[in-house]
Amino acid sequence: MTLPVHSAAIAFRQGQVDALARTLFASPALYPPEMRESFALRALQRAWDQYREDRAILTGTSVIGAECAAERDAFLGLLASLLPDPGADLARAIQRVRHTAIRPLAAEAAATAVIVDAGLEELEAVRLVAASPNLPADPAARLLTIVRSLRRSADVDGDPLSATASSPCWAVNLFAVAEPALFGLSAHPLPFPGLVRRRLFRADREPDLDRDDVVEFILEALYETLSDIARVPRAAAAFAETLSGLRGNSRLFDAWMLLFAFRSLTPAQLARALPCTKAGAGKLLRQLAVRQFANTPHTFEPYTCGLGITVHLSRDLSTSAGFCLELHQGLDARP
Repeated sequence: MTLPVHSAAIAFRQGQVDALARTLFASPALYPPEMRESFALRALQRAWDQYREDRAILTGTSVIGAECAAERDAFLGLLASLLPDPGADLARAIQRVRHTAIRPLAAEAAATAVIVDAGLEELEAVRLVAASPNLPADPAARLLTIVRSLRRSADVDGDPLSATASSPCWAVNLFAVAEPALFGLSAHPLPFPGLVRRRLFRADREPDLDRDDVVEFILEALYETLSDIARVPRAAAAFAETLSGLRGNSRLFDAWMLLFAFRSLTPAQLARALPCTKAGAGKLLRQLAVRQFANTPHTFEPYTCGLGITVHLSRDLSTSAGFCLELHQGLDARP
């Protein structure tokens, strides 16, 4: 694939991001606070998934789960340290996660502090490279330059794969969530988790392969954020269509938005998130399960989201407006 085609494909996706950010996401009427929170929590969950992959953390699928609390809280602390605005949606989402998750034990809190102290130095090194005024303007060329500048060595102990294990991939991806403008992705403060993968930091790779992968990762990150912007209103609309007769003080919609964001919830987690009693939270989750918005768990397992929202975004670069969105509601109850 040639450079002009690369640039056109990325510019097209950036145009879609800009259009949705200015029209849908920026509208208090079309995107009220509960939807913005759900979007931010979904982005935070995606960022946690990528962080686990980057740092080879094998447990803790849920960002509010009790597993690997030290690493999870370090992730939250490192990300929070990068956010330019302490009142931003992601900052509030981090506070929601901390409130919802089980409080760490003293030993876990001490381990978190060690990870954060070591990580802050890595983040500063990445910021110095990513904020350089000498980087190319083209997003693919810019990201590729950043990656190559951050490669530590051709190999470690004669093994090129070992260099990826200690790469700052995780730090680059945190900046893509907190400050996407550093990579020329969007002027809007939208998160783009998963911008790079560890294999890019191998210095024995072919330059053409590096560039193709960088373009693929940029397009994927833009697409996933676009899809989530569109999915959240569809999830809210599906609830309104199915459960339109609720009383004004019902907390079922809040419970649904949290379940859609986190993907899975136990009654205890929902009780802390709302807040309400554990019994009340269990009742809300059972109501969602009856309507197939949640899957009934087995013993000691959480409720999982039972609704799939399918989004199709046009890949046609020839549209005169530069933006075309086809949105389909796939409301299939998952087994």
